[in-house]
Amino acid sequence: MDKEIFLEQKYIKTKNKYRKIVTYADGENLLRVKHEQIVSLLKKECSNSIFAKAYMEHSSIVKNAKAHMYNDIFLYFDVKDFFSSINHNYLIERLYKELSKNNNVSIHSCSKLVELCSVADKGLPLGLVTSPILSNIYMKEFDNILYGKLKKMNLDNVIYTRYADDIVISYKADAINMDVYKEVKERVYMCLKQVHLRSNEKKERIYDIKKGGHVKITGINVVLENDNYRKLTVGRKKKDSLYNEAILYYLQQKKDSQEALAIKGNESFILSVEGKEYEKCYSESMKNVIKQHGFETLHDMIQALEY
Repeated sequence: MDKEIFLEQKYIKTKNKYRKIVTYADGENLLRVKHEQIVSLLKKECSNSIFAKAYMEHSSIVKNAKAHMYNDIFLYFDVKDFFSSINHNYLIERLYKELSKNNNVSIHSCSKLVELCSVADKGLPLGLVTSPILSNIYMKEFDNILYGKLKKMNLDNVIYTRYADDIVISYKADAINMDVYKEVKERVYMCLKQVHLRSNEKKERIYDIKKGGHVKITGINVVLENDNYRKLTVGRKKKDSLYNEAILYYLQQKKDSQEALAIKGNESFILSVEGKEYEKCYSESMKNVIKQHGFETLHDMIQALEY
C-alpha cells in the first residue's frame, strides 16, 4: 500500500514550537480503515499497563491526578521527543511478546504492522489512530520495571503513573530528601535508556505540597487545605473563562452550535473535577449577573443555551 497518497502533513503551533502532525487525507481513506482495524485487534489481544493513564478507556487526566492526591512529595519527569524517538526494533519485540501470547504470529508480521503505522524508520507519527496504543505497548515493560525499582526503595505509599510522556512519582514524607530524589532520578534514567529513550531535563521538577499548598498534575490542581484535607480543582482561570464565555454567548444574537457545545463541554469537564461546587468561587456581583438573566446558577444558564 502506498501510504503517501493517504496521508497529509501539517504543522501546528504549540507554546514554544511548531509540531508536525500526520493526518489522513480527506475522503474515503483505506489506510485509516486499516489502522482502525489494527487498533481494534490490539485492544482485543494486548493487555494494558496499569500505570498508563493516557489513551485508555475509562481513564483521564482527572484519574491520573487523583491517584497521587494523598501523597506529599511529587517528582515530575518528561520523556524527551517521545513519539519521534520510539525505536522500531524494540516496538516490534514488544508487539511480538504481546500478540504471541494467544496467537500464531511472527516477528515478520509484527514488523509489517509497525511499517504500516509509520512514516519513517524511527518514531510514531502524531495524528495517526494507531500511534497512541502502540506507544503504550512500547512503554508497558518500562512501566512495570520502573515501578518495581521504586518499590524496592521502600518509599511510603509510592505511586507511579505515566500520562503519555509525562511521568509522575509521588510518596509520603515529611520533607524533600535530595538523596532520595537523586536515586529516583537514576532509576528513571536507567529504565528510559533500556527502551532507547531519555528524559527532558528542562521539565524535571520536585514539589512538596505541604510547602506550596498545591501541585498541578497533568493540568489538574491538587490543593491542600486545613487538617490535611485534599481536593482537586481546575483552577480559577478556567472557571472565570467558562463564566465569561457563557455570559457572552447568552447575550449574542447569532448562535453557533459548535460554540455552544464547546461551552457545555468545558463545563462538563469542570463538573467532572469539582462538581457543582465550582460556582462557589464566583463573586456576588457575578452571581447577580446570572440572576438578572433569569437563572439561579451558571449551570442552569449553560444548560439552557440555544444553538
